[in-house]
Amino acid sequence: MTLAIERDLDQLRSGIERWLGRTVHHLERPAPGWSCETVIVDDEVVIRLPPLGDGAFPDYDLGLQAAVQQRVAAAGVPVATDLRYEPDPDVLGAPFLSMGFAHGVIPSDFTAGDPWLRDLPDDEARRTVWQTFVDAVLTIGEADCDGLGLRTGLRAELVWWDRYIGWATDGAPPPDLASALAWCAANQPATEPPAALLWGDVRLGNVVFDPDARTPVAVLDWDMTSAGPTEMDLAWFLALEGVQADLSGITVPGFGAEQDVITRAEARAGRPLRDLDWHVTFALVRAAAVATRLAVLFERAGQRSMFRIGQDPTLAAAVARIDAR
Repeated sequence: MTLAIERDLDQLRSGIERWLGRTVHHLERPAPGWSCETVIVDDEVVIRLPPLGDGAFPDYDLGLQAAVQQRVAAAGVPVATDLRYEPDPDVLGAPFLSMGFAHGVIPSDFTAGDPWLRDLPDDEARRTVWQTFVDAVLTIGEADCDGLGLRTGLRAELVWWDRYIGWATDGAPPPDLASALAWCAANQPATEPPAALLWGDVRLGNVVFDPDARTPVAVLDWDMTSAGPTEMDLAWFLALEGVQADLSGITVPGFGAEQDVITRAEARAGRPLRDLDWHVTFALVRAAAVATRLAVLFERAGQRSMFRIGQDPTLAAAVARIDAR
């Protein structure tokens, strides 16, 4: 499934050629999605533009995404090279973000079934992938987030996601989703650690890996970036991996368990993780909100989504956790 409206590549070509100051030989779109519109130029440059029509998010501040990536790069996180933000909408019809093409392999969204991970020589090689990924997430949380203008803290997150759910569903959210977010708000931790920079969509499928070294080449997709407890990023990863394991009954051999992530994070932060159970529930609710938005977009396009509105497994997992408490 792709964006409802895509720009004409021939029209983009002339604008890109003027901007780059050279001839463009080949333009292509990578795997389709509902977020930004992405165009690859001669396997050298990647251009991201906000969607023309309906998208997964109400706003796409690509200038902010560029600034965040520069901050995390300064902290030692591998990101795409040659980041350039072009604010002038006259160049390509909208502000856009340009970056160097990162060569490597990107794991599939279903981590346990990914062929690259499956075909690595042994569990030690897969452990390297897991370990360097977790370390990249923790390094993101150590980057300087001051002065970026990010929404900050759990209260701001809860407000933002409440508004997001209303926007995503045209004011008619599934009752379970609305009540699950209300539970998160009512049970918000009384205290929280100092705000850290957050990646947002913490998945192996958002990382380009060096296929030989099995280490990240570039961390991608910063549409959900904000600032808050680093527990938010860790919980997103744990929540989504947990749902996949529950649905499929399989995990990636060599990958660490939840406690391994916790141990590694606490050693790095020099403090215990706080309220992780709540954060995992909140992560499931946020993931369910995005999944609901995608289901709405599929429905608008007259196509069937993998899960119908209000019936995705992340929402079911959130409700189950809340009911169990």
